[in-house]
Amino acid sequence: MRNRKVLLGCVPLAALLMFSSSSFLFAAGTEEARKAGWEEGTPGRWKSLPERNVAAGDDFFRAEVALSPGTGVLWEKRIKRDLLPEDSLSIEMVSKGINRTSLDYRQYEARFPLSVTVVFGEDSMDLPWKKQVGNFFRGIWHGFSPGGIRLTFAYGNETPVNSMYRLEEEETVFILGGEEERGKRIKRSRKIKEDFRAAFGREPRGPVTRILVSAIRPSREDGLIEVEIQLTSTILR
Repeated sequence: MRNRKVLLGCVPLAALLMFSSSSFLFAAGTEEARKAGWEEGTPGRWKSLPERNVAAGDDFFRAEVALSPGTGVLWEKRIKRDLLPEDSLSIEMVSKGINRTSLDYRQYEARFPLSVTVVFGEDSMDLPWKKQVGNFFRGIWHGFSPGGIRLTFAYGNETPVNSMYRLEEEETVFILGGEEERGKRIKRSRKIKEDFRAAFGREPRGPVTRILVSAIRPSREDGLIEVEIQLTSTILR
């Protein structure tokens, strides 16, 4: 009897140790990323966090994510940097699948398994007040987009690779990969000022204020996909 009590007393401790170990593996490196200035959350109100492994430093960010349906993660780094002509963002992406339910061209229906967004939070488009009110109420339901003009580099579904299109008034998307690139390592170096001019026909009016990294798997998808992303740039400092 005494041995049984000792054994029973050890079970909760063993379970706690197993839970702690699995929790660490589930979100390895998140504390390191936080110390490098990256905050972690979920994109949208209904997502749960996936299994992930993260590393970050002054001028790089790297993540490996196992996306099951209904999961998603969003990392954000707040900065304030006026762009120089030579400033570039090196992006490496690998995705072993696509989100077939993503409507890449449709606002609120685009769900990229991997994307990077450069935010110019002190710049904006002149929108009619009715449009601003409509965007506010849609944001209440769907979630608010980051304030300011945005350039998003994404792994898409139905959109041809190397496409550039306006997803909404203040966001332009550049598709870097899709179905034919699944499982392949994509490497791109983007001159952010040049991309901004190509997207909006002018120079940015203000600094880069945030960098967002997102990985999303909608609940309507089937099966798990693994994705990897790495960013390297002096912009991140």
